[in-house]
Formats: sequence, C-alpha cells, structure tokens
Amino acid sequence: MSIVIMSDNNKQKELKATLKKYLKSEADIEECNAINSWYHSIGAIGEEAPVLKDPDAKAELAENIKLYLANQIHHPKKSWFNTAYVKYAAVFLLILSAGIVGYTYLGQWKQASKKEIILFSDGHKQKKLVLPDGSKVLLNVGTELVISKDFGESQRQVSLRGEAFFEVAKDSNRPFIIQSGALRTKVLGTSFNISSYADMDKIKIAVLTGKVAVAKNIAGLEETIAGGMTRGTTLTFYKNTGKTQLKTEDTELVSSWKDNKLYIDNSTLSEIARQLERYYHLKVVFNAKTDRGKRYTIRFNKEPANRVMEILSLLTKRKFTYQTHQITIK
Repeated sequence: MSIVIMSDNNKQKELKATLKKYLKSEADIEECNAINSWYHSIGAIGEEAPVLKDPDAKAELAENIKLYLANQIHHPKKSWFNTAYVKYAAVFLLILSAGIVGYTYLGQWKQASKKEIILFSDGHKQKKLVLPDGSKVLLNVGTELVISKDFGESQRQVSLRGEAFFEVAKDSNRPFIIQSGALRTKVLGTSFNISSYADMDKIKIAVLTGKVAVAKNIAGLEETIAGGMTRGTTLTFYKNTGKTQLKTEDTELVSSWKDNKLYIDNSTLSEIARQLERYYHLKVVFNAKTDRGKRYTIRFNKEPANRVMEILSLLTKRKFTYQTHQITIK
C-alpha cells in the first residue's frame, strides 16, 4: 500500500513522520490502526479522491488528516469524526471547489497538539466547522477563526477576524469566549452572529437564542458593556469613536448572509463597496474620498446583480454598475 500526502507546509511534519513509520513497518499497532481506518474509509461510498492541484487545498486536506490520525492514536476508542466526514476525508475539497459549503470536523485535538489551530474561509466560499466541544460555526467569506491551544481546559476561547455565526454547545463549567477586535463575547450555550471585519468601522453582535455578555478592552482596561443580551438584541461597537449602541431588531435578518442573502446594515458607501466585494467576489472601484458618511440600510432576496445595482443607485443617488470583472460606484 502507498499513501501520498502532497503538502509543503511545515505543520505537516507530525503527519509525515507517522506515515513514514507506517511505510517502513515501524509504526506501532495504534498508529497502524489509525492509518488503516482513514485509508480504507476513502471511497467507501463510491467516491474517487480528487486530484488536488492547489497548494492551499493540499495543505488543508493534510492538516485534517493529521488531526484525524492524532486523535485516533491518542483516543482509539473514541469516534470524533462524523462518519460521513471520514468517508469523504479525501474528497471534501472537491465539493468545496464546486461552490458548496464544506464541513471540517476537528474533534478533540487538544490532547494531541498544544498549538493554536487557525481556520479560514477564502474570499469565495463560506465554511462550516464543528469544534471539539460540538459547537458549530459558519464562517462568512474572508474570515479567520483562531482556536486557542488550551481550548476546552477551563474555558473555550477563540479569536475571530471577519464574520461568523455560532451555535455554541452548552457547558456551564466552561464558558465559550470569542475575542473580536476590542470586544470579548462570553456565552455558555447560545446562537449568535458576530461581524468583525478589519476593513469595517464597526463590530456587530446579534443574538438569536440564549444569553450573551459582551465586554470591551481599551488600553488593557476591560469594561462590561452588555451583561445579558438575549434574543432579538444587537450590540454595535464603532471602532473610531468607541461608542456602543444596544437595541432590539430582527437578528435573523442580520445573519441572513448564511442563506446567501445581501443585507446592507446601516452602512456607509465605503462599507457597502467592501461588502459588495465579498458578496460578489469582484473588485469594486470606488473613490472613498467621495464618501460623506451617510448610512444606508436595505435588504435583498437573491435579486439579480444588475437589479441590485439599480436599487442601490436609486437609494444612494450614486451610479452602481455591474460588469464581468468589477463593480463601479460613481
């Protein structure tokens, strides 16, 4: 049997070492069982492993295989991968390339690795994750989630850059904490949305179920700004002024990006331009100096791009033009 993992990422050393031991017949029983379990699951449902040409795709697949093997070696009696995911271990990136949201199941990697885990979605696809505690996270495009190396010991901490929808598994003994810029969100078990893109002036948190507490950290001083946000509550933090706004609104609408819907939420023209870039995966040509700071709110329900441009032109009194490779705002 031969196994080939194509990745130049230095983080794959542990995986390569295990595979080399296996090929040289030097692996112990648990290591052999882990590799055999993974290998024989490929194609078990009649799928062929794709040819991966993209270096990032190869590295991501290798990272997931490494996590799987590590957990099987350390916890051979525990099944931490969803059965369907094991079978698709080598083909899930092909599904991603077709534009379908992919799944990454991480499992209890903390016993096998004391390093931060960095996960990200690129500028074209959302990504679904299932964390070691069972919490589910949907990353919007262009988002990075960093899982702390001590995740699950006394608390469950992650850092977010971008936008994500969380469904946190309940655990009264280990709070779930999300650091997003200057804001620190703490929950025990709930569902909520956080938008914290670096190129946007605001961070917004919207609660759909449960209770959420939010604190801000400025110059090392932490201050609670919302002790008990509940369903239908949003908190907006403006980075430039440090001001916060707490109010009641349709939080399902705020998180409607999950269904690939475009919702422009109290945004300036500059923010609309960046949001359109992420939504349509196109360059937006816009002179930010012409932005007068006026804010707009409007929702769309998967209308054609040209129709969206027409409506935005009417709303803002500016000219939005959709072309093959770019959007222009004049």
